[in-house]
Amino acid sequence: MKLQFYHKLLLVALCIAGLSRPSVAQNTLDSLVIVNPDIPTITQIGYAKQRSKIISSAISTVKGSELQKTFNTNFANTLYGRLSGLTVNQGGNEPGANSPSLSGRGVNTFGPGNNLLVLVDGFLGDFTQFVPEEVEEISLLKDASATAIYGSRAANGVLLITTKRGREAPLTINFSTQQGFTQASSLPKFVDAYNYATLYNEALANDGKPALYTADDLAAYQNGSDPYFRPNVNWYDEVLRETAPVSNYNLSFRGGNETAKYFVLLNSISSQGLLKNFGDLDEESSNSKYTRYNFRSNIDVKLTKRLSATLLLGGTVEDKANPAALSSGGTFGLLASLPSNSFPVRNPDGTFGGNSTYANPYANLLKTGYAESNGRTLQSSFRLNYDLSSITKGLSTAVAASFNTYFSSGSNRAKTIERFAISKSTDGDTVYTKFGQTTSIVGSEPNLGQYRNYAIQAFLNYERVFGKHEISALAMFNSDNSTINKSDIFAGTDAANLSLAYKNNAVASRITYVGNEKYIVELSGSYMGSENYAPEKRYGFFPAASLGWIVSNEGFLKNSKAISFLKIRGSYGLVGNDEIGGQRFMFDQRYPNVASYFLGTNNNSAFSLAEGRLANPDVTWEKEKKTNIGIEATFFNQLDFSLDVFNQDRYDILAVANRSIPLVLGYTDLPFINQGKVNNRGFEAVLRYRNKDQNDFHFFAEANLFYARNEIVYNAQTIQLNPGLVNEGRRIGQPYGLRALGLFQNEAEINASPRPVGITVLPGDIKYEDVGGPLGVPDGIIDGNDSQPIGNTGLPEFTLGLHSGFRYKGFDLDFVFQAISGRTAYLGTSQFRPFQNNGQAGEIALERWTPATAATATFPRLSADNNLNNYRFSSFYQRDGSFIKLRSAELGYAFPSAFIAKYKLQQARVFLTGTNLFSLDHIEFGDPEALSGYPPLRTITLGARVQF
Repeated sequence: MKLQFYHKLLLVALCIAGLSRPSVAQNTLDSLVIVNPDIPTITQIGYAKQRSKIISSAISTVKGSELQKTFNTNFANTLYGRLSGLTVNQGGNEPGANSPSLSGRGVNTFGPGNNLLVLVDGFLGDFTQFVPEEVEEISLLKDASATAIYGSRAANGVLLITTKRGREAPLTINFSTQQGFTQASSLPKFVDAYNYATLYNEALANDGKPALYTADDLAAYQNGSDPYFRPNVNWYDEVLRETAPVSNYNLSFRGGNETAKYFVLLNSISSQGLLKNFGDLDEESSNSKYTRYNFRSNIDVKLTKRLSATLLLGGTVEDKANPAALSSGGTFGLLASLPSNSFPVRNPDGTFGGNSTYANPYANLLKTGYAESNGRTLQSSFRLNYDLSSITKGLSTAVAASFNTYFSSGSNRAKTIERFAISKSTDGDTVYTKFGQTTSIVGSEPNLGQYRNYAIQAFLNYERVFGKHEISALAMFNSDNSTINKSDIFAGTDAANLSLAYKNNAVASRITYVGNEKYIVELSGSYMGSENYAPEKRYGFFPAASLGWIVSNEGFLKNSKAISFLKIRGSYGLVGNDEIGGQRFMFDQRYPNVASYFLGTNNNSAFSLAEGRLANPDVTWEKEKKTNIGIEATFFNQLDFSLDVFNQDRYDILAVANRSIPLVLGYTDLPFINQGKVNNRGFEAVLRYRNKDQNDFHFFAEANLFYARNEIVYNAQTIQLNPGLVNEGRRIGQPYGLRALGLFQNEAEINASPRPVGITVLPGDIKYEDVGGPLGVPDGIIDGNDSQPIGNTGLPEFTLGLHSGFRYKGFDLDFVFQAISGRTAYLGTSQFRPFQNNGQAGEIALERWTPATAATATFPRLSADNNLNNYRFSSFYQRDGSFIKLRSAELGYAFPSAFIAKYKLQQARVFLTGTNLFSLDHIEFGDPEALSGYPPLRTITLGARVQF
């Protein structure tokens, strides 16, 4: 027995090393096959898998092989438009700092916890650093039936990531490489020095002040004859390069036999970013670069006839560097503020230009040091499965343990650099005025973040068919602990909240009955608790039920040629969300050391204990009642259609007790109470077509449409004198501001209209609607009481994804469009605030109001002063944030069999991939998803993939 066991372990090692090749022929390469839009045969649901045909829950699924056609350094950014019900909101564009936010079926709470629960191979984990080549499948669980077993963490939806595993097949080796470049798909548009000076003089005239720039100045700006004293610098051109290289290398091994199956992957991905290579110019600076190495080794071993084991091991090694600072946010903020005529990059004597207001971004990146970071991620799990069919057929058990960890540290090397403003003396000499001072470089080693999670699970599974009756059941126990430590980043915050562990315990079960392949009944539930609540309030029960009817298996439809498949399903249940925000352990009264008294003749301050926020011993998680009704159909074996309609009622949302506890009681901080309510409803539809295989031409198209609209039912808002400011009945995140009525055209119109108190309004200024003072009665003035709901939120109400492609002989094309609607973009950056705080002027300033352009102007009159009327938060700067984007496209060619045979390959393919190729939108001066900061990126790569 022992010899057999060790022999099997040896066989596993040989398989991984590629020395053992089963003799069965195999010719499959996931990424070579055009996407098959058929409904998957098996879908991951909860902690187990089910046949898609009998699933009565609402689930969206995408294969990892489909996502290989999108190049991005963050895996979550490959999901735009791919999963019905999933909203991907762009969070950044800088390589290594570009994680988007994900939400399932919109926003369901006005609390801070809108995050999806993400599980990697059944355990808490992060998937953003994955690569598509290591992912088998992604499933979004949306309704109560699918998510109830996750209890108090499931209300926002659950995203399941399943990594690739081995299979009983000969060893296949896949190698691929991509080489290409990224470029900014959109940059802010600012005026040049001539237009800046001309418009600035106009702004001064509007303010009743004399011109700053002479006719000679304007002429020199226009012809470039005086680059030092009258510069015209495009700072974006000075700091950014047009293209930056990217690369991706992937090597994987997959195979196995009845005893051992394995999947091994190595991947390297890099992007150098848009900043110029300042590290090549100065040894104390650094080139901008982001590199990450992924590794994965997933092994399944059959140890005995009944006992099997699974070891899943994956991780990343991540390195990032930037000149000046690790984050480029400060650099792009400076670029967006610095006027083009402020100073030259370098002065006549070679020193760096600058002034008292602005630093020199080129000098900052070249001479103020650099920052580096390195991150290490490890995700591991071990599972033992034991077949208990000796007790009763179909019974099995399993135990599993997981350990995930992430650590990131940094290295900052910083110094300051002197800069000089130049001017002419009365005798014509150049005068240098110094700002700042050059210092030696100083280093620090910050802790950039640490995360640790370990969990244990135990399962009892049962699957059995009794004639026409099919039963499957799951019972499980889960306990996990997480520790987060980010003290160096969040210095000054509640350190106790950052160092304490987070613990969840749960038992859950699910039972599914299928009768005669027609009738589906499923019951599920969990009993889950968290350490964050009072001992007697820590656990709750979360039940759900679903029903399904496969109508196409009924006699009256079974022989239908038109309806190949038809299923009706519905579910209802209760789930929770324990990311409630607020201070941890709110059931415990705190007495912080914050109260200050002033004592003695010198009024020295002294600190003492004071009563903190009033404790709430009944605090608990948010709860949500989910209802879902769906239909799935296939017509003529070619056209698939599904529709889900849902209603979600979230309650017990944490809110300050503004209406429950009167202020006369004297509490400094009112307690948080579970009293908020939100309703969210909508629908999802998916339409999928594929042609019949004929004449070497294969075509498919899949469109998914998602709509969700939420409404605040109750949020304990303080009583509002102006009814227009009441949040209840509005969307979560609804913007409130002044409604613009256009631009004042003359003094008569100004005198006949409500105006802000204490502000002089002139022709060309923005006119606002007077909607009321107290009780909503117009009072003739414009102030905070005139705020009202304006525009939509930043998240869309409608999302449409279109994935389509074809294959003809060796050629194939695949593309993904995404369209969104019901979203508002706000023009709130310095690009749209000309001359404010001595800043830049965007090209939008060319559309300003003047007496000559009064009939056509789309922007208010210019002012060099900080204008208190024209730049208030208002509908004037809101724009329709809808867009249609080509998220990805890939054109490929698979080499013919003669070429394959000649070089003893199994398959070979070359391809050209593009990401974020173009956008159709309503924003003339930028990208509707990224109006500030690091610009959005367009990526083009040329690649090759071979299989041995």
